[in-house]
Amino acid sequence: MTQINFDFGHPSADGVAVLAGELVHVVPTGRFRVGKRIVVRDSFDVRLSETGTATVDVTPTDNTFAYEVTVGESPDAWRFVRCVQVPNSDTPVAFADLVDVDASTLAPALNNGAALTYLLASSLQEAQAMSAANPGQMVFYPEGKAKTVASQILEDLTDARAVVETQSAVAAQAANAARAASDASQAASAQVTAVADSITESKTVVESHANDALTAIDEAVKSVKDKVSDVSGEDRTDTMPTDSADSASSQEA
Repeated sequence: MTQINFDFGHPSADGVAVLAGELVHVVPTGRFRVGKRIVVRDSFDVRLSETGTATVDVTPTDNTFAYEVTVGESPDAWRFVRCVQVPNSDTPVAFADLVDVDASTLAPALNNGAALTYLLASSLQEAQAMSAANPGQMVFYPEGKAKTVASQILEDLTDARAVVETQSAVAAQAANAARAASDASQAASAQVTAVADSITESKTVVESHANDALTAIDEAVKSVKDKVSDVSGEDRTDTMPTDSADSASSQEA
């Protein structure tokens, strides 16, 4: 729902006085729907307060209906009628700010009763200049010139598209080359890693064999030393009795 604020006055000797107590009649231009509910074309009234104001909550309009608002009860006095659109707004909207529409077509009433005026130009450039200088008026120029300009614009767009497509193709080729280079780099990196792993494995094997060889050498040296020690012990044992016999013979002599 959208809240509409009415605020009316009337001329007086002091300027503008409050228009109090007058009736405001609101009726949709046709039936409409709110969800699955069909709302018939019925009206309601609200009376202006002592301050000339009133507030109503209404369903926002769409392209199927508008609201016809009549202010004043006497047809012979100043009574006036407006057919307006109501936007979907979370904040209150002043009745004076609503857009007037044609009651039969619901199209915005842009002229507000003013006579339609227009200007004629001989070219698009002149029409653009005249339109900029007269923003409230329509400007017409020859159709042939418009077709020429449109053709030129289309040709420019076609050329621009061709340039973009060419640049896109070049960019795609560059991307493919970069991707191929990246793949080659990754393959080379994998190969280097494999070689490094192989070298590390070979080094480990060599170190293992070297350790085994050193261990074997140590054991051989130890074995030789043990044998030398055994031989020395046997020689010492065999020599000692001979010396005793010689000594005894010497004493007997």
